[in-house]
Amino acid sequence: MGAEWYCMIEGRVEGPVSDQGLRHLAGSGRLAPTDQVRRGGEGAWVAASRCRGLFEAGGDARDGQAAGAPLAGVNTASACVSPEEKKKRFGVYAINALIWTFLALLIVGTMGAILIFYGVGWLLNRMLAEYHVRKLQAAGVTATPRQFPEVAAALRAVCDHFGIADPPRTIILNSGDMNAFALKFARKRVLVLLTPFLEGSLGSPAELRFILGHELGHTMLDHGFRGVFEIYKPASYRAARELTCDACGCAAAGDPTSAKTALKRIVAGNELHPRLDEAELAGQAEAIYAGLTGWLLKQYLTYPPIGKRLTSISRFFEGHA
Repeated sequence: MGAEWYCMIEGRVEGPVSDQGLRHLAGSGRLAPTDQVRRGGEGAWVAASRCRGLFEAGGDARDGQAAGAPLAGVNTASACVSPEEKKKRFGVYAINALIWTFLALLIVGTMGAILIFYGVGWLLNRMLAEYHVRKLQAAGVTATPRQFPEVAAALRAVCDHFGIADPPRTIILNSGDMNAFALKFARKRVLVLLTPFLEGSLGSPAELRFILGHELGHTMLDHGFRGVFEIYKPASYRAARELTCDACGCAAAGDPTSAKTALKRIVAGNELHPRLDEAELAGQAEAIYAGLTGWLLKQYLTYPPIGKRLTSISRFFEGHA
């Protein structure tokens, strides 16, 4: 007797179907590479793209949409700035201008002596930068065209899209967390992917581009010239910046479904994320931000609720349809 498969298509579980039935769903376009499937009633949910041979023969329209390509014309971080960040930028820039004015007066008042301490710190940071990067590499695995070529190809595509000539080193670390993050040591930039997320998204180029585009957004903004200027960044501004970086990820992914799936995977895991209901999450986000308690949370939360982020993704793609 052949295997029985269950599919998660547009939030609904379908099945069981046979091997032939699964191939028919893929060939007809009802099952996309980013949809979730599992073998048997107790198997783990995985992306359909990870089923060998399922999409190679002929493909389908949804396959093309899921793999997709970055959004043409949206190839700078400035084009991805969220409305929430735009609202806060003037106040943040004004305060940072005052801080830099104070520092300039301090340098003049100390006749430049304070620059000696700054210079020593800068020199030590430059000297130890490569040490810190290689320490991370020693703890994990560096993605290269020969090792994790899917990650290397996605990174190259996103860097080409945003005009980044020197791609940051991308290191895969084994961890129980479902996340990714960008780091900077002096002029050395590193992207770190944690294994639980990578295990679920390795078969989806668009999901990989979303998370890499998000982290490269931090590299371009938080770790670039603007990041140097922004000494003062309140939590609410950093939360708004997360929405901007989500938009960078959307531009890199080129596909709203894959962008949302990647984000859902981060907050709920590889097995549970297909059960997330976007309308329910949006309502929960509004409840979290409601009233005086919600206002206080906005002052301290550096990450918006998942429902807010999914809504922002929908809004971004609607604006660039």
